[in-house]
Amino acid sequence: MLMTGTRIVSRAFGDAYRQAAANSAAARAAAGNIKAASDGDKMTKASGLTVDESTKILNLDDVNNREEMVKKFEHLFEANDPKKGGSHYLQSKVIRARERIEMHWAQEKLLAEQAKEAEMADKSKEAVDKVKEETSDKK
Repeated sequence: MLMTGTRIVSRAFGDAYRQAAANSAAARAAAGNIKAASDGDKMTKASGLTVDESTKILNLDDVNNREEMVKKFEHLFEANDPKKGGSHYLQSKVIRARERIEMHWAQEKLLAEQAKEAEMADKSKEAVDKVKEETSDKK
């Protein structure tokens, strides 16, 4: 009877250990995915906000609407002015949200310029290859 009880308890501990190890592995994998995503977006780390959070703070419908962003930023900045009874914390959040959206715009502009340069490089390479073909055909 003592042996049977010992066997049952040891199985239970073994099962619990395996389950804990599986849960730990799943948690590490999930944490690794989150870390990879956050490491990939250095601007989010720098500003402390995502673009989505920034659009929610400024109550924007479209992140690319510059006029709307400026208008809402100015309104929220003034509404949260500590000298007028507002919150310095909220005012700083509004500033960080604007900065994060401006970083997003700069990143989008840079990516568009890089894509344009890559397209131009491809066209130049095609033109050079075409000229090489024509000159080799003439020989």
